[in-house]
Amino acid sequence: MRKVLRKKAMRRAFTISLLAATILPPDSDRLLQKGHFSMAKAVASDEKLGTATKSTTPPARDPKLAVEEEYQLARRLNTVQSLKLFIARHPDDPLAAKARADLRRLSR
Repeated sequence: MRKVLRKKAMRRAFTISLLAATILPPDSDRLLQKGHFSMAKAVASDEKLGTATKSTTPPARDPKLAVEEEYQLARRLNTVQSLKLFIARHPDDPLAAKARADLRRLSR
């Protein structure tokens, strides 16, 4: 039991040191040893400088554009199967009516 607790404590210390290395400035070891620096100050200084990590998630796409692209792809493929798939995926979309007309024209 004692070994398990020791391993957990070592993992926790390692994780904290990794976090500190990514958040704190390079000279923070010297400042931390003297007691002049705290984690809260480091985070606050990052926020002031605008160096906080920014989200890398792109903004959501416009759903209408995605449906339009899918319709254009179905028209380019020009097969019964591609048009039926588009109609099945977007039955209530206004482009589904165009796809149905294309399907009728294709099956003649």
